[in-house]
Amino acid sequence: MIPRVYLGHEWFGAERILSSLPPEPECGAWVLFLGVPRNAPEDGGVTALEYEAYLPMAVKEMEKIRREAIERFGVKEVFIHHRLGLVPVGEPSFLVLALGGHREETFKACRYAVDETKKRVPIWKKEHFSDGSSRWVRGHAEG
Repeated sequence: MIPRVYLGHEWFGAERILSSLPPEPECGAWVLFLGVPRNAPEDGGVTALEYEAYLPMAVKEMEKIRREAIERFGVKEVFIHHRLGLVPVGEPSFLVLALGGHREETFKACRYAVDETKKRVPIWKKEHFSDGSSRWVRGHAEG
């Protein structure tokens, strides 16, 4: 069984999660967000992001965010997954999947889970650059 909230080195992936779900006849909307490390000119040659977290606190907060999204927007289910360790540019590192009856509340639940995870969960990232250097960056609600 795939966990609803996950923080670790294994990556379950969208395909694996989606294919594991039983049919949900009352869910007409499935909204999926994938966060992927990028190498944009303004980022200075990033080749990978490295993620670390304080697991007990992070997982507890992710569970809380999941419950809030379900209760606040009336959706059936929310998955929140985030990878730890080194994640190369172009590979997913963050996934939120919301399942609901209609698109409006399902989009809102997904957006809420993404934004609140970025704001509240103690996950830190280190940027690795093509010249071999690296630096820790502060997390924020954007991105």
